[in-house]
Amino acid sequence: MDQLIQKMVELAAGHEPFTLATVIVRNGSAPRSAGAKMLVGQNGEITGTVGGGILEAQVRDLAALTFKGRNATIQSFQFNGKDAASMDAICGGQVEVLIEWVNPGNPETAAVIQGLEHAVALHQKAWLITIFRGGSAASAHALVQGDGTIIGALPAGISIETVLEKRMPDRIELDQALVMVEPVNISGTAVIFGAGHVSRSLAEYTRAVGFWTMVVDDRPEYASRERFPWADQIVVLDSFTNLTGKLQVDRDSYIVIVTRGHLNDQAVLEQMLKTRAGYIGMIGSRRKCELIFQNLRSNGVPEEEIRRVHAPIGISIHAETPEEIGVSIVAEMIRERAVLQQQDLPVFGKSS
Repeated sequence: MDQLIQKMVELAAGHEPFTLATVIVRNGSAPRSAGAKMLVGQNGEITGTVGGGILEAQVRDLAALTFKGRNATIQSFQFNGKDAASMDAICGGQVEVLIEWVNPGNPETAAVIQGLEHAVALHQKAWLITIFRGGSAASAHALVQGDGTIIGALPAGISIETVLEKRMPDRIELDQALVMVEPVNISGTAVIFGAGHVSRSLAEYTRAVGFWTMVVDDRPEYASRERFPWADQIVVLDSFTNLTGKLQVDRDSYIVIVTRGHLNDQAVLEQMLKTRAGYIGMIGSRRKCELIFQNLRSNGVPEEEIRRVHAPIGISIHAETPEEIGVSIVAEMIRERAVLQQQDLPVFGKSS
């Protein structure tokens, strides 16, 4: 979504209108899930995708009509027969797509786009609100920021608390409007403790699959931009023994512990188990992991907390090289992220 937001910012800078297509409902084996977006410029240039193939072509044609009409519409697409086969949706499926004309010349819309740019740049959570009232009217937008402040206005019947609970794109039916709520920057932060060979490969993979990637080590010669050009953030600590107040960890944090020794691994793990991290994984043999768990039990760490840990980390693919180990770890993180994002979890805080 970052690339699409960057395109919105670019067009907004020139006060150039565009159309935005968003999948709001998916049933069956349609190619993209709710929240998939495609921007179509007035010259027909496309950024993002709603599924490719015939769907994308049809949406692009409708986007041109919507641009001329300066309105918003919802269109349903049913896939079967040749259409389904051409899109790898063999069993067929159905999607509903909201196609809207967006005018950055509108001060409120411009403010929402600016807020999105700010959230992406600082990796702050936000929720994009799209209000569709049907008829010939254009859609309206608002943005709820991680601290609960609002750019624009929420429609009556939608509370900030309702918005902040959303982990996945969701549509809400009101009496006179349909509201789409889309989380921004909820894809997760990968916090990688250790800057060794495994971390170098892993940081590239986590960034590629959408995790904001942070590398943490106590050795500046290892935790450097030269070694980690893909990392979004590099943190050099005095030691791993006191992390209080130095890192912000919440339920969207994915902790990977791959330091250079089991003492550091244990120190980090014991502290991370006191957080709300959605995922905690630690590298090591089964013997080493069990030894650390025994030490934690001796320190009074409850068994239910220890069961949160994925150790040995990664899915079993008989990985040996740092690159293979990185693949196994990021695969497990992707799986756990999919599970976590679909859970109805309580809100532990309003900001990341």
